[in-house]
Amino acid sequence: MFRPLLFAAAGCCLLALGLLSPVHAEDEKDKKKDEKPNPAAQKTNLSQHGRHKLFLKRNEDSKNKGKVIFLGDSITEGWEANAKTWKDSFGEFEPVNLGISGDRTGGVLWRISDGKEIENLEPKAAVIMIGTNNVGSHTPEQIAGGIKAIIDELKKQKPEIKVLLLGVFPRGSGGDAVLSVEQIAKGVEPINEELKKEKPDAKRLTALVAALQQSKAVPAGKLNKKIGEINAILATFDDGKTVFYKDIGKEFLDKDGNLPGSIMPDYLHLSGKGYEIWGKAIKDDLAKLVK
Repeated sequence: MFRPLLFAAAGCCLLALGLLSPVHAEDEKDKKKDEKPNPAAQKTNLSQHGRHKLFLKRNEDSKNKGKVIFLGDSITEGWEANAKTWKDSFGEFEPVNLGISGDRTGGVLWRISDGKEIENLEPKAAVIMIGTNNVGSHTPEQIAGGIKAIIDELKKQKPEIKVLLLGVFPRGSGGDAVLSVEQIAKGVEPINEELKKEKPDAKRLTALVAALQQSKAVPAGKLNKKIGEINAILATFDDGKTVFYKDIGKEFLDKDGNLPGSIMPDYLHLSGKGYEIWGKAIKDDLAKLVK
């Protein structure tokens, strides 16, 4: 007497599931349809850029030289103005600088894929420091997604490559930079001494004023907060096998967490001293990765 009822109930459940399944599938399709592509992972064609053309020619002539490639923007390109530090820090790795001023994640992605910038290279490791130029246009999630796309493309092309993923460097606005009372007092003292002279040396005064200006720092609380949000996501990409995340941002800050002009004169790009800090911070990591 109860068995027919049981079968009937089971039949109703199966019918209900049968009716619900297509609806669920349709929902999933609609969801995927509504998902917009990540703008920070959209390739940006840089085929006409002078440095891109230079890279292709240089890499073709290098005959696979270059144990380490550096991918990035103007901050990476800036190594070329600090040749001695570059050589002292990374010379043993035959480093290849693939930094382009103003570049963003989409540009780097295009350059290593359609742009074929690494086609003639067989690097053992890649240093990635990109994303600061995306800050004004994209969310932290989008920027991190663009960087993940770069990592995936690198691993696709060079399966054995190791990636040293650097956190986006701290940055601030010059309008927020300040001097402490102590810095002002200390900086003004030699200026006043020079002014007391019968014939003050204009060049020395200019240098003293410039030094005082460089003593300015952006307070920790005024640094761009989006950088920390990006880096928190980037840290999750570290798998301990092929991708290694390292945040060296604190190395550029003073003991109070402020960003000094002596390290980043415009609170974005590094000074010579800043490049020395960068080189020292990752040299040992690269030595391990290229073994």
